Amino acid sequence: MIRAISACDYLQPVPDGAALPPLEAALKDLCRERFRRIDRFIQLALLGSARCVAGRTLRPDCGIYLGSGLGPIGNNIVTQQQLIRDAEIPKPVNFVNTLGSSAGFYVARNLGLQGQNFFISRRGASLQAVLSAAIADLTCGVVGQALLGVVEEVALPLAEHRLRQHLPGDLTLAEGSHWLLLQPGTGDSRSLELKHFTKFAALEDFLKSVWRTGDRLCCARSMEARVAGALRRDFDAGARPDPAAAFHDSLEAAWLAAFAASPEPGTLFLADGSPERGWSLFYLGA
Repeated sequence: MIRAISACDYLQPVPDGAALPPLEAALKDLCRERFRRIDRFIQLALLGSARCVAGRTLRPDCGIYLGSGLGPIGNNIVTQQQLIRDAEIPKPVNFVNTLGSSAGFYVARNLGLQGQNFFISRRGASLQAVLSAAIADLTCGVVGQALLGVVEEVALPLAEHRLRQHLPGDLTLAEGSHWLLLQPGTGDSRSLELKHFTKFAALEDFLKSVWRTGDRLCCARSMEARVAGALRRDFDAGARPDPAAAFHDSLEAAWLAAFAASPEPGTLFLADGSPERGWSLFYLGA
């Protein structure tokens, strides 16, 4: 049994016309050293990961599984501007930090970890990607503990950030850093499981067999709207809707981390898939 023994859910809406909230003061208390030349994406990763494991002793083989839909978008924009608009060679610090794996390096350094370190970028389904990798490694005994996070940053101006993602012009945007510390074993913490199904009917049958009053269902944005709507009607009738929140590319991670950190009873199910690639169901139980 894999359990989520701690969680951190940082979700910060960014109003139109506002500056991005500074993170330096919070990081000063969370980081072992003062890191120079780090971008906002790395700052967000340091913030969420440190809060998630605060007061806990990590195992030597704890792996880092970091995901993102957009990755370090701010440095990628700066680098492209230097290359294309200004016809200049990008500055080394900007170029190096275009790689999301740089954030994993700083998280490992800050927490004193020396295990494996993955960065997985997948638009609209980064949470599912890193969850699948971490669960597989924990189940096979590749790692004894997994620090899993999803980070999304906002790049100003907001109108351009919406345009890049083909989002409505009035949609409220947010930054996020959502983390879970996972390990095998028993205890009072929430259990985390994953099941795969080749047929949608099999997913429905399984949900019918385990669904209890008070459970919650979340449907991934990558699911076809018609299918997601049918699932919600069948299994979430009368329950609370998905948490109202400002948008970023990996909002499912905010729902999962917030639920893991709460005393709320029941189980949260996250469904994803399509007829072409099959169906999956992550569930975080009491």
